[in-house]
Amino acid sequence: MANTKRTGGRRADLPESERRKVWVRAGGRCTLCKRYLLEGDLTWQEVPLGEGAHIVGQKRSARSPRGLDPLPDNARDTADNVMLACDTCHKEIDHKRAAGVMTVEELHRRKRDHENLIRHLTGLLPDQRTVVLRMLGNVRGKTIELHQDTAAMTVIRSGERFPAFPLCYDRQGVEIDLRTLPGEADGGAAYYAAARALIDEVFGHKLAEGVVRDHISHLSVFAFARLPLLVYLGARLDDTVQADIYQRHRARETWQWTEAKSAVDFQIERSGFAADISEGVLILNLSGTIQPDELPAAVASLPVWRITPVGITPHPDILTKRADLDAFEVVVRSLFAELEATAKSTKVLHVFAALPIAAAVMLGRARDPQVHPRLRIYDRAESGYEPVLEVK
Repeated sequence: MANTKRTGGRRADLPESERRKVWVRAGGRCTLCKRYLLEGDLTWQEVPLGEGAHIVGQKRSARSPRGLDPLPDNARDTADNVMLACDTCHKEIDHKRAAGVMTVEELHRRKRDHENLIRHLTGLLPDQRTVVLRMLGNVRGKTIELHQDTAAMTVIRSGERFPAFPLCYDRQGVEIDLRTLPGEADGGAAYYAAARALIDEVFGHKLAEGVVRDHISHLSVFAFARLPLLVYLGARLDDTVQADIYQRHRARETWQWTEAKSAVDFQIERSGFAADISEGVLILNLSGTIQPDELPAAVASLPVWRITPVGITPHPDILTKRADLDAFEVVVRSLFAELEATAKSTKVLHVFAALPIAAAVMLGRARDPQVHPRLRIYDRAESGYEPVLEVK
């Protein structure tokens, strides 16, 4: 960029720091005609064609374009007084015949408008930052370690985003630590009540405040806990904030999705359906299989909706690709839409689930609390399946 000033018999370059500001603020385009200034018309190679056009001339002289303006000498070789221009526009605004049209005020206005527009348009690009939400609990005495750096690397490699750890969360993202709660081994009512209260506290305070203050526009969710609590976590992840949900893959001992494109298909099977039912059973066989004879006697006679993979035996690592989770979300939302359309009187779904982590979270998130039935989640105990938590 030919930005120079006369010192004795030669002209000195505009300082590099100011030159860089001029290019960045203008977005590489001529401030006046908007021509892209990093591409030649002859060879189509990336050639820097932009020039630094001074609004107030470098030299305090009538021979310097707009040089008699009272702007101090030390402010003339700054980015605030230089606009990025193509050779043609630069020559035209500096020609003496254009002096009465391209005044200092007019050039400042055009520079300001152009740079504001560039900043606005580039600001419309998707925000690639994401706040990491980790929920860690024990599962029948077992737990895993999910460190901040593991989550960060997973987001960068699988999510095409950059993890943000806001100062208001001590640069740790958002964490829900259920590991210190007593009673997990038995999974009794007190344990689930305490876990729900802790999840509600984080969502009602830290997350709500972060959203309101624009600290959070996207979440990356990592969770390891008892399945009913995963569903409850998903229910708190409403659609006001975008979220990516991650799955822990046992075989590969990683949280990163694979890059394969083909997805697992899922299907809905129905039995005993009636339009006027008030309660039904939802069985989800993805990571394992729950047999009909395992259901408690109290719900054995209710209509059943069953979600299973197509052509694949359920197994723990059935979700390996992000597309697999997307396919599961589609079939769950389809089931809820079907209930809304054909079984509107259904108020409760008794849920028996063998689900991977991410699918359990997605089940809770896909439910609309305003129109869909309550989810009564069952967990396996020594005596069989028992209801432990209700999402409503």
